[in-house]
Amino acid sequence: MKTTDPLIAVVLVLLLSACADNSAPQLFSADTPPADLSQWQLMQVDSAASVLNLNPAVLAYDLATPLFSDYALKLRTVWLPEGTSASYTASGSVDFPVGTIISKTFYYPRTASAPDDLSAVQWTQDTLIGFDGESLDLSQVRLIETRLLVHQQSGWQALPYVWNDEQTEATLQITGDLKRLTLHREGTEQAFAYVVPNRNECASCHQLDQNSEGLSPIGPSALNLNRLISFYPDGPANQLEVWEAKQWLDGLPARGQRPMAALWAPDQPLSAEHNLEQRARTYLAVNCAHCHQRGGSGDTSGLFLNAAETELTRLGQCKPPVAAGRGTGGLRFSIEPGHPEQSILSYRIFSDEVGVLMPEVGRSLVHQEGLDLVNAWIRQMPGDCS
Repeated sequence: MKTTDPLIAVVLVLLLSACADNSAPQLFSADTPPADLSQWQLMQVDSAASVLNLNPAVLAYDLATPLFSDYALKLRTVWLPEGTSASYTASGSVDFPVGTIISKTFYYPRTASAPDDLSAVQWTQDTLIGFDGESLDLSQVRLIETRLLVHQQSGWQALPYVWNDEQTEATLQITGDLKRLTLHREGTEQAFAYVVPNRNECASCHQLDQNSEGLSPIGPSALNLNRLISFYPDGPANQLEVWEAKQWLDGLPARGQRPMAALWAPDQPLSAEHNLEQRARTYLAVNCAHCHQRGGSGDTSGLFLNAAETELTRLGQCKPPVAAGRGTGGLRFSIEPGHPEQSILSYRIFSDEVGVLMPEVGRSLVHQEGLDLVNAWIRQMPGDCS
């Protein structure tokens, strides 16, 4: 067998490198994450047009029910290296290949009264305001942070990037950050501290098994991805089927065989009791179950809020707390059927006090719509704890 001349081999490598698409997203090793978000080439700011453009190679996606993060909106994207694909799983996150980069950009609408005041942000129910499927209109919104989950050979790596006041670049902030903001909502103003978690705090949610140091994606599960998305160029389409058509997803079952999360939809009337339980369970699974599941950091509490849990006591009904303290509010049970005002679950969701509020990381404000949904679910539960 003929051996290739070493000089020829070097020339071939250089030629292949020169022909590579330098505009494609870039993957960096776990030891050398870049200081600037733009170096990943997932998205770029066009300052002249005041827009954040997604790289055409990435795919925006959305969730049926997202995690609450102080009313911040989120632009989610995923990118898979050429020639790779993810594998469908019936539970948990889709199984992504090594090299996958997942991004989540947190932003708020600017206020109409003071659009240049970066500390003033607006509440809205329009979760896709300013986004057209390919770009985000920065004249309408203020960027706060972009979190990356990068699937390295050694496992998933979490990287928090914080946007500058000029809205031109986000820089890596391993130790996290804090933004003093004021939320404008329906004629009211509420000052709060928006906390960008440090890299270790990312593990408090993404380390689903406390017996393992590995991180995992949470949001992009088949359950939460199985929905129609309106921002595709050719019109609304099922998200999982778009991934499959792009050859980014293998093993997708037929439509009737896929799990589908309930849209918690705060604008739906809470009197629709036929889907109230599913909506509340989905909300709790997304916001609480990364800790409150077997193996999670909340395992010792015995309160399991993941979607697969069926035992009523494990779900909190008439379940006494493992330890008393101010986190219980002096109440006896996680859930007292018919009485949200006597339920520890509602008490902790309603609290904004550190050491009491749940979830412990990721919010400073009370999610009133989520609380209303959980309260309505508890209120219609039959039985009592006597």
